[in-house]
Amino acid sequence: MKKKTLRRAQGKVAVAMSGGVDSGVAAGLLVKAGYKCVGFHMKLWHEEQGNFENKCCSTESLEAARKTCHKLGIPFYPIDFSGIFKKQVVDYFLEEYSAGLTPNPCVMCNKFIKFGKLLDYVRRLGFDYLATGHYARIVERETQNVRRKTKKNVSPITYHLLRAQDEQKDQSYFLYNLTQEQLAHVLFPVGDYSKKQVKAMAEKWKLPVARRPESQEICFLPETDYRPFLKRQIPKKIIPGEVVDTNGRVIGRHYGLPLYTIGQRHGFSINGKWKMENGKLIPPYYVIGKDGKKNRLIVGFGKEAERKEFWVKNVNWLAPRSASEVGINCFVRIRHQGELLDCRVKRNTQDARRKNVSRITYHVSLTEPERGIAPGQAAVFYTKYQVSSIKYQDFEMLGGGIIAIDKN
Repeated sequence: MKKKTLRRAQGKVAVAMSGGVDSGVAAGLLVKAGYKCVGFHMKLWHEEQGNFENKCCSTESLEAARKTCHKLGIPFYPIDFSGIFKKQVVDYFLEEYSAGLTPNPCVMCNKFIKFGKLLDYVRRLGFDYLATGHYARIVERETQNVRRKTKKNVSPITYHLLRAQDEQKDQSYFLYNLTQEQLAHVLFPVGDYSKKQVKAMAEKWKLPVARRPESQEICFLPETDYRPFLKRQIPKKIIPGEVVDTNGRVIGRHYGLPLYTIGQRHGFSINGKWKMENGKLIPPYYVIGKDGKKNRLIVGFGKEAERKEFWVKNVNWLAPRSASEVGINCFVRIRHQGELLDCRVKRNTQDARRKNVSRITYHVSLTEPERGIAPGQAAVFYTKYQVSSIKYQDFEMLGGGIIAIDKN
């Protein structure tokens, strides 16, 4: 492990062992660095219909995690979080799609399960840290000119969450709900390495997870597509209806509003006469909105699918610096692995006196219009960060929230 990732090498670490190569190598790095580690494997909810298994806690994953811990010489314990996972992640997923939104279950799993229930659980057991296989980096810095003003034995440390060294594997987008207090007790050992390096270490150490296939799909979905799951779980919400253009003209049919997301350009049918104009095939239609009351899917052409402004709610600011009524210039990512978009973020002036921080909304203005800004998805903010002792800039994650079209 690289030195900058270490804190106290004598600390006790609970490692979330999914049975994948990333968490396996994370545990290996910590053991070799001198930490006292224990592996924990979470059992999460899975769909019983069809005898499906959750990808993150299948029998195969459980055994891979167990064998990896045995190989590393550390204790291993499975724990059952299926009940809270169903309530906080799966039910949320279904409720948001039922409401015509596009949820991000991985964000909620990190908030309520990994860095909620699990972190609280291991801290009560006396562990100093929770480590996971996430690709992200934590940098800690002493806040300047603060130590003299604070009480003794209080360390004025600020934790900064940076993108992973491997930008293609970066998972900081899913971690915006973390707090400074949580970051003080979290380790991301593989964040300083590329995926290629992680696999090489797993092979070198002969870990049982070295050649396990990687799954990037939502863990509780048995298929690679979420739509069959919705059809089984919320069939009464999957009601076919009309497709209309921005002028309200009926031009086709859809197969149920929850099956579509903003920016999508397939999965609905367009009537023949609306496919051609002057003998030429017209450009493709994109989903640009939903009319839940009339059960209508609204579609438009490329420019009609673009937006320059939107609102963000339920915002958590991880970094000390946050947007005020004056606003800050930064970057925003509106989907995982999406481009970092130039923007300005300003707090809603009408929210200035609100005591409930979760109800404060923020206005985001993009420099250039963007397609596929989907209500319900996460908008995560970044800024350039000068890495000390290294002559280059990286991107620090400031915080994030949920995309909304209006400020309410």
